[in-house]
Amino acid sequence: MDKNLKKILTEYRAKKNLYAEYCNVVHVLLENILHSGNYKYHMNSRVKEINSLKEKVKAKKQRGKIYKQLSDVKDIAGIRVVFYTDSERKRFIYSLRNEFEKKIIVQETEKKTGYRSTHIIVNFGNKRIRLSEYKKFKGLECEIQLALILNHAWAEVEHDILYKDDLHLNNLDEKKYSLLKQRMQKVMDNYIKNASNELEEIVGYVKRLKKHK
Repeated sequence: MDKNLKKILTEYRAKKNLYAEYCNVVHVLLENILHSGNYKYHMNSRVKEINSLKEKVKAKKQRGKIYKQLSDVKDIAGIRVVFYTDSERKRFIYSLRNEFEKKIIVQETEKKTGYRSTHIIVNFGNKRIRLSEYKKFKGLECEIQLALILNHAWAEVEHDILYKDDLHLNNLDEKKYSLLKQRMQKVMDNYIKNASNELEEIVGYVKRLKKHK
């Protein structure tokens, strides 16, 4: 086994429970922000399993990215928040900046397929770390992924069919697999993008109506 990989896995085995506790604390914190801000959302959280971490480190190495220590891996603790509209997503990012003393890293990503998501790396700032209940989380980070509900639904289906691929369609019939990819892309291009924009406009229109009542 690679020396760096062995070191990372050894450290993670010792800290996995701490990461799980940290992830749960961040989850509760986000839930409080979302609830007090009257957001409409779905949220789930997880910490990486050891085998999943192992595969990630190996895959990244093949692509030229070398992880030398556990702290290099930013998504060991991960939380996904799904919003109905993009305006809510942007509002939540603003809330996060205030909550985490503006010490957050925000990365907007868009895949070739058109699927968009926001990845945010957070850690507890000095003010929180000074509190006794948070001291043990010093140096830990959590990745918060923000997505829109229609994009999220499309991505889940795409992942299950094309990447998880329990039916091994890619190995059995490349032509059919290629056609499936094209159909999924058509759904994104012709329906998901337009529907997301329409939903955003409808929600905005309803809010304006309420203001003028």
